[in-house]
Amino acid sequence: MSSFDGVDTVLVYGAAGAQGAAIVRAALAAAARVRILLRDGTANPFGRDVEVVRGDLAGLATLRLASLGVDKVVLTLPQVAGRALAARFAHNAVLAAEAAGVKLLVWNSSGPVPTTHTGVAVLDGVVDTAHLLRASAVPSIVVRPTLYMDNLTAGWTAPAILHNGVFAHPLPRESRVSWISRNDLAAFIVAALRRPDLAGRAFHVGGPQALTGPETAEILSVAVGRRVAYVPVPLSYFAAGLNAARGGRSGDEIADFYAWIRRQPVSPLAVDLGPALAALPVRPTAFSEWAKAQDWVGLASSGKAA
Repeated sequence: MSSFDGVDTVLVYGAAGAQGAAIVRAALAAAARVRILLRDGTANPFGRDVEVVRGDLAGLATLRLASLGVDKVVLTLPQVAGRALAARFAHNAVLAAEAAGVKLLVWNSSGPVPTTHTGVAVLDGVVDTAHLLRASAVPSIVVRPTLYMDNLTAGWTAPAILHNGVFAHPLPRESRVSWISRNDLAAFIVAALRRPDLAGRAFHVGGPQALTGPETAEILSVAVGRRVAYVPVPLSYFAAGLNAARGGRSGDEIADFYAWIRRQPVSPLAVDLGPALAALPVRPTAFSEWAKAQDWVGLASSGKAA
């Protein structure tokens, strides 16, 4: 990947999260000057390689300060409970970018972007953000990932795969997913940052294969060296488990998202990569390649996400 040659200063939102951290690493590897927004008390995992502004998306004054002198912005919004709060965060980031004269904003939608409101809070916040960007004076590119391969390394997933031979997921067996790694998402984001001429476009990004649940389990079987079966998880059970693990009602909101996915006649998580690959020079990682590269024994024993 060609570098930024030290020219662009890029503000990365969400740098403390797994998606944002991958984007920061990719931008640094491409020789961008990176600025990040971190809450007070949050450790900076990147050391002196980045400039840090302390604050959060709720503070417009802080975002204006963070955006001063910035050429480009990568916006990843947190998965928050409530459409109104998501809209406020997005609105603040866009207002700050407009005031600073930002040349390009690349939005990581963190999933599908429906064409209309759905009644699902998480998705309707995404629709609101899409409308906001289209009306903004800041040129923008939308990168729409599917589901992350890395989620399968979580502390509640990896042990079940390795020790129990079970890959449990809240989608029917026949639903197809073009799984993407977070590093590949970051590569697509950085490639988009280098293409301001693509402003106004949106790209579906994912892996090179659209896999059913059993096909995914078969690949995992080879990777971990034992038979892995796919088990569709009832949404009520899935929601209850997440609520217990995370607290609050986040599990219900994510279950509503999967319920919407189930209602679609064609899986929104199985994407055509053609337009993205024609514009953005990224080689997406095959699920089998990714699965073989994981330390499943270490992941299952540590109980930590990768």
